[in-house]
Amino acid sequence: MNFPVHNFEVKSSPKNRNFAFHETLSEGHEIYFLGNFENSIQNPDAIAEEIFGTAIDHIKQSKISNTYDKFEEALKVVNLNTKQALDGKKPDIIMAYFEFNQLFLTQSGKSESYLVRDHSVSQISEGGEDDDDLFLNILSGEVNLNDTIILSSKRLLRSITTNEVVQIFARENFEESCDQLEDILEQKNTENISVTCIGIGKKENTNAAGFLSKMVKKGNEIIASTKTEKIKQAPTPTPLMEDIPSQQETEPIENQNEELFEAQKPLVANNIPPRKKPMKSPITILDKTPDKKKMLLIAGIVFGILILILFFRFISNIESSEKKELKEQIDIAYEALQQADTFLLQGERTSAQEYLEKALQSAQNVAKSKSKIFRSDVGLILAQIEQKQLQVENAKKVTPNLVTDLSLKNDNLESLGLLELRGNLYVNDSKKVFKTVSNVVEKGVPLSEKETIIAKAAQADQSTLVYLSDAPRLIEYKEGVITPMNTADESWKSGVDIQTYGRYVYVLDPVENQIWKYERRRTNYSSAGAYSDGADLSRAVSLSIDGSIYVLTDDGNIKKLFRGKETEFSFRELPSTPFEGKNLKLSSSADLDFIYVLDPDNQRVLVFVKGDRYATYKKQVLYGDLDARDFVIDESGQKVYLLTKDKVYTFAL
Repeated sequence: MNFPVHNFEVKSSPKNRNFAFHETLSEGHEIYFLGNFENSIQNPDAIAEEIFGTAIDHIKQSKISNTYDKFEEALKVVNLNTKQALDGKKPDIIMAYFEFNQLFLTQSGKSESYLVRDHSVSQISEGGEDDDDLFLNILSGEVNLNDTIILSSKRLLRSITTNEVVQIFARENFEESCDQLEDILEQKNTENISVTCIGIGKKENTNAAGFLSKMVKKGNEIIASTKTEKIKQAPTPTPLMEDIPSQQETEPIENQNEELFEAQKPLVANNIPPRKKPMKSPITILDKTPDKKKMLLIAGIVFGILILILFFRFISNIESSEKKELKEQIDIAYEALQQADTFLLQGERTSAQEYLEKALQSAQNVAKSKSKIFRSDVGLILAQIEQKQLQVENAKKVTPNLVTDLSLKNDNLESLGLLELRGNLYVNDSKKVFKTVSNVVEKGVPLSEKETIIAKAAQADQSTLVYLSDAPRLIEYKEGVITPMNTADESWKSGVDIQTYGRYVYVLDPVENQIWKYERRRTNYSSAGAYSDGADLSRAVSLSIDGSIYVLTDDGNIKKLFRGKETEFSFRELPSTPFEGKNLKLSSSADLDFIYVLDPDNQRVLVFVKGDRYATYKKQVLYGDLDARDFVIDESGQKVYLLTKDKVYTFAL
C-alpha cells in the first residue's frame, strides 16, 4: 500500500530545534518521531537521538508479543533514561507506531496529533499530566484507507479550522494537500511549528518526501531537503491494499500492446522468412453456397450472437445486483464501526456494543454469500470488531511470564492451591506443600499421608498457612513444620473454602448452608460457631474477607455478609460474557479497593471496584490458553500469580 509521508517546518526560530525520525522495524511496522526542543534544553540533538534510538532498540530486542505492551515497556525505559538529562523539562514530542492498520500514539508537552477521515477531523492525542516522566499515556486505534494522520509539535487548530483541514485533504493528490497546508500555516501561524503528514493509501504525483532512518535535522534543513530532493520509497504492502497494484507494478498501456503484438508475430529462425500459406476468405466460402442457405446461415449466426449477448447481459445484471447488495452491507459495517468509535470516545459502552453487533451482522451477511468479492473487507471488519470489542469490555490480552516450573521437582504434579506469604509462594497438591523461593522449588513437605487437602488460607500475622482436609481436619504449616490441630468440638466441620481474619478461621460449608467460625487459641481451636444468619449459601464456591465477608456463587452472583447479616450487594455493569461454574475463585483484602474473580473457563481475571452496595465492573485481563487452577493477587493489587497444573505464571493487571 502507498504510504506517503511529508514533513515541514514553518516560522523557523533560533529558539527552537526540530527533529524528525523514521524507522521501518519490519514489514507493516513503522515508527515516526516528531520533536520540538526549546533552547533551554541542553544537547537536544543527543537527547532526541537517545529517545528514539532507545525506543527502537528496546522494541526490536523485546520478547513481548503484544505490540501495545511492547511499546509501553519501551516508553518506560525511555522515561527512565531521559529523566536526568531533561531535568524536569518537557520537550514537545510525539511518536506514532504503526502495526499495519493499528496505530499507537504517545506524546509529551504541547504536541498534538489529528485524524482526518471523510468529512471530520479528530484530535487523537491526549495532554499529559504534571509528572516527571516524559511519556504518560498511549492511545491506540485503527486507521482506514484514505485516512490522514497529522503530527504537530504545537496545536494546529489554533490557526486553521477543521473545515479548512477537511477541504485541504479532500484533494485527490496528497502532495498538493500537504503543500497547501504548509502555505496556510506559513501565512496564519505566528509561532514555530513542525508538522508530519502521513497518508494511508493516498495518491500523489511524485514519491513521498520521507525521513532518513535515525537522521537528525534542524527543521529548516528538513524543509530544504524535502523540497529539493524527493526520497524515493517503495510502497509497503499491507493487508488493506493487497489487491491494488502499485504504480511501479502497472505497465503503461502502450507497452502492453507492444508486448502483445510481439507475441503474435511468427517465430523466425536463421533470418529465413516464414512460409506463407494462402487462406480462403469467408466471403469466398459463402459465395459458393446457394442464396437461401447463405441467408439462413447468416440469420443463424446473428440469432446466436443475439442470444449470447442477452445471456451475458442477464448474468452481468445478476452479478451487478448482487455486488451492489454486498457493497451496501460492507458500507453499513464500516459506518457502524465509525459510530462505535465515537461512542467509545464518549465512554458509552452500551451504544458502542450495539453498533459493533450491527457491523458484525452486516459482515456475516457478506461472508454467507456465495460470491468471493469483498472477502478481504470482511476479514478486516471482523478484526476491527474483535479489537473494539476488547475496548468496549475494557479488556486487554497479556502474555504471562513463567515464574516457577514445579515439574522439575515432580513431573506428575497436579497442583490445586496457591498461597503467598512473606514474599514466597506455596503450592499444594492433594497431599504435599511446595515452597518456592524466586524460581527455586524446595522439596515437597507431606501434609498428611491419608487425608486429601480441600482448601487453604494464609495467616500473615502468624506467618502460618492453614489447610482443610477431607477428614475433616485443620492442619497448620509454619516454617516447614506440620501440625494437625484439634477443635473443642468432637470433629471439624467440612467445607469447600476457608479464609482467615486475625485469629479467626472461617469455613464455607454450602452443604449445611453455613459459614463456620473458629477462634485460634493457644494450643487448639474453639468450637464451631455459626456465622451466617439466614443467607442462602447453597451454591457458594469461594469466599473472601476484608472485614465483611464476600461469597461467590457458581451462578456468577456475589453476597456480602457483615456481622452475620446479609446486606444488599451485587455485581453491576457485568461484561457481555457471563461467568459461572464450580471453578470460580474470589480474592480481596482490607488493603485493596477491588474484588478479583478468577474465571478459568473463560481464561480471564475480572476486576470489580468495591462499593457499599455494588461491586462495579472495571476491566478484565485475558491471559490466554492456560489451565488455571488458582490465583493470588499481590499486596499492591497490580500483579497476578497464576497457578496451572505444574507451573506458576505472573502478569500485570
